[in-house]
Amino acid sequence: MLKEHPIFVRVTALLLCLLSVSFAAEPRRIRVYASQANYQVDILVRDGVDYVGITDLLEPLGRLESRVQGDKLTLVFNGAASDFQNGKRQYRTSANPRLELPSNFLLVDGRGYIPVASITQLLTRVAGLTAEFHAAARRLFVGSPQFHISAELRHDPLRLVLSFPVPVNPATQIEKGRVLLIFRREPVVGNGPDNVSYGDPFLLSTTFAELPGAAEFIANVQQPATVSVGDGGRTLTIAPQTAKPAPAASAAPSASASAQHPATAPARVRPFVILDASHGGYDTGAILSPTLQEKNVNLALARRLQKELESRGIPVVLTRVADNLLTWDQRAVSANTSHASLYVALHSSASGHGVRLYTSMIAASQPTQDKHIFLPWELAQSPYLSQSSQAATALAAQCGSDNLPARVSAAPMRPLNSVTLAAVAVEIAPLGASAAELGTAEYQQKVAESLATGIAALRAKLEAAQ
Repeated sequence: MLKEHPIFVRVTALLLCLLSVSFAAEPRRIRVYASQANYQVDILVRDGVDYVGITDLLEPLGRLESRVQGDKLTLVFNGAASDFQNGKRQYRTSANPRLELPSNFLLVDGRGYIPVASITQLLTRVAGLTAEFHAAARRLFVGSPQFHISAELRHDPLRLVLSFPVPVNPATQIEKGRVLLIFRREPVVGNGPDNVSYGDPFLLSTTFAELPGAAEFIANVQQPATVSVGDGGRTLTIAPQTAKPAPAASAAPSASASAQHPATAPARVRPFVILDASHGGYDTGAILSPTLQEKNVNLALARRLQKELESRGIPVVLTRVADNLLTWDQRAVSANTSHASLYVALHSSASGHGVRLYTSMIAASQPTQDKHIFLPWELAQSPYLSQSSQAATALAAQCGSDNLPARVSAAPMRPLNSVTLAAVAVEIAPLGASAAELGTAEYQQKVAESLATGIAALRAKLEAAQ
């Protein structure tokens, strides 16, 4: 019998530990829908009871002050005070001095936690707000933000039309036999039966269900389908996919011609820059205005910048070309495997003025450090930080010369820490007082032209550094 080497045992134990962490369950959260905000709060489990942070719950909904004295927490929400005590069910408000929670109130590291079962009670008695909590789906509706999904099967042409009172942007997945729509940020609830049979040659049935933190609509179809958006996002249309016409016979090369001139795949051009339009899918980013979401501004700017760069002969690749969701790690992997020389993440914000350029906040590696040695994922940018700083400074200077106010700073913006090439995050803010400017073609084009000019000037320097 072979004796295991001590190093082998330690490595095996480390790998098992890493696997246990990677397969750990995602944190449980409650999705909160309110007219003031759409957000999530984490669930803390103590002695088998689910809790949420009371400040996490109330802070986005109004003016909140809190102070801790010993084992007591005092909250003042919109001018009304409430008192809680660690390990006690009893609490009091200015209107009622004798109230009780279903489980004990907790103080953990100076933060107050209430039982999840008391959420609607607390919002009513402490904040004076009405609320409806769907416990199984962990969806909390504060006030009356929810709206119903309305589905209608129409003919001539055949299609299923979903109507909403406000614009929606669900994650969409089309599979064989079904179309799946997942609403995370929208407070969509059912309207009538959750299961409806149609028995149509195209549409067999539809189902609606609430999931943890989301709502799901499924159209079970009997033909390939497409999904289109109309009325500014207020309608979604599911229709049979139109068959594409077969290519003309004359367009197909003859067998003899193919033999004489065998097809060759075009040489793959190595991109110089990878453009990453941040956010996407149900991750909308900032809500810049009632009709403008950050993810859409970022993607529009990425496309304009791509066009400007390619017109200057600079090869470009985009991490996303549609409204799809990518994790931060997926974006970093795309950058690191692209063989590009420069990574540019694109963001937008309603606050601030002009263009802000960010580099990673981690420390740069020492001059004698080999950039090819193994580094932790969150420190992978370290050997490239000098190049990143040079790129950000050059782009800011170009923006300044084009009358675009710009500044450079370091910030903990993901996924910059994990990118193994020169990496810069660009965040655009309006020049004037209105965030609507971010959605205009004129402003986006001005920024795209300035950034493209700056990137073109960097090309020789960055490629030489690789």
